[in-house]
Amino acid sequence: MAVIVIPAREGSTRLKEKLLIKVGGKAVIQWTVENCLKVPDVEKVVVATDSERIANLLKDYPVEVFMTPSDLNSGSDRVAYVSKNLNTDKVINVQGDEPLLDPMDIHKVIKGLDNAPVSTLSYPISSEEEYKNPNVVKVVVNSEGYALYFSRSPIPYIRDTNFTDIPQGVVKKHIGVYGYRKDTLMDFAYKLKPSVLEQVEKLEQLRLLENGYRIKVLQADRDTLGIDTQEDLERFKTFVSQNG
Repeated sequence: MAVIVIPAREGSTRLKEKLLIKVGGKAVIQWTVENCLKVPDVEKVVVATDSERIANLLKDYPVEVFMTPSDLNSGSDRVAYVSKNLNTDKVINVQGDEPLLDPMDIHKVIKGLDNAPVSTLSYPISSEEEYKNPNVVKVVVNSEGYALYFSRSPIPYIRDTNFTDIPQGVVKKHIGVYGYRKDTLMDFAYKLKPSVLEQVEKLEQLRLLENGYRIKVLQADRDTLGIDTQEDLERFKTFVSQNG
C-alpha cells in the first residue's frame, strides 16, 4: 500500500493563490484531492499545506491535513517533512496544481515502485511548439524505461530530419508526479545536496540521477495539465466547461 501526499502551498509566484481558484464550483486543490481519492491501493491521502484556507476547504474530505512551515524550499521538501512520520514504504507526491491527473496513471506510479526506488510519468509530445517550450520538461529513457536525462531543452535533439518525421513516442514530456520508496525520499530531502545540473536546469529530479538513483518512467494513458500560468487556468476552465 502507498500514501499519497499532496503539497499545497498557498503562495504562488506566477499565478496568485492558484489552488484556491474555483473552476466549475470547486477549487483547484479540491479537483486534485478528488482524483487522488479514486486511486487504487492507497492507504490514505495526506495534504501538506501552510494554509488555513486550504485546510478549511478540505475539512469535509476523507483526507489528513498536516500544517507545514511556509519556508520549506519545495513541494518535495513539504512531502518529506510530512512523510518522516508516516508508516509506509511508498510515498506518492502529487502536486496540488495537477487537477486532471488520471487516477489510474497515479496507480502506475505506485506499481513502478515495485522495481525502482523512484517512479514517474511521461506522455508523448505531438507538437513541435511543445517540444521547444522550456516550460515543458522533456525526458529520455533507456531500453528498460529508466530515465537517462530530464531537460528543459529539446531532447533528444533532432539533427537530420524534421519533428514531424520522427516516430511517435520518441519525444516525451515529463509529467511531474513522483513515487518514492520512503528511504529514497529521506535521502533526497535530508542527505543529498542540491546538485550542479539540478541548479542549472531548475529540475530537482536531476539530483537523484546525478547521485546514481534509477527513476522508472511509465507512460501515462492520457495527457494532463499542470496549472502554472493564467493560460493554463483558462485551458482548465475550457476543459471543465466542455466535459462537465
